[in-house]
Amino acid sequence: MKRIWFYVIVCLQALFLILMSMSYYTMDEWGESIRLKTAPVDPRDPFYGDYVTLSYEVELVPTDKWNISSDIASGEKVYLLLEPGENDLYTLVQATVEKPDVSGAEVVLPARLDWHDPQRGVYMVDIGMERYFIEEGTGRQYEQNREDLIVEVIVAPWGQKKIDSVTTAE
Repeated sequence: MKRIWFYVIVCLQALFLILMSMSYYTMDEWGESIRLKTAPVDPRDPFYGDYVTLSYEVELVPTDKWNISSDIASGEKVYLLLEPGENDLYTLVQATVEKPDVSGAEVVLPARLDWHDPQRGVYMVDIGMERYFIEEGTGRQYEQNREDLIVEVIVAPWGQKKIDSVTTAE
């Protein structure tokens, strides 16, 4: 009997790992692709190579788009409602604590509150996609090319997200 439970537990662990890795790849099939505007900073990590640190425009939420009445602590979950704007770049509609209903081409991105600056009237949130690893030796190209970057993000219906590509703004 103990042997059967051992095999059941091993199979459940294997199944969990398979499903976890499959969820990343099924995002390409069922997820929605959105484009976000960002500005790069190019550091280098000796263990991982070149990567681009990204700061998204939608992460800086003005007070008039902050639809949260109660005070929330840093690190708490918020939802960003985005809609397509000029040049198919998604822009912020509102930030809420409850997941909003979407209509049409709107998309919801989960995020976490970082900080609030009452003097500037902004809230800073983190959508959790600040690093994008690039091909070795191409970091200088991003550093020298200080134009804004366009990041294509795939957002799955279950809330998972990943960076698909980073390109220079047209």
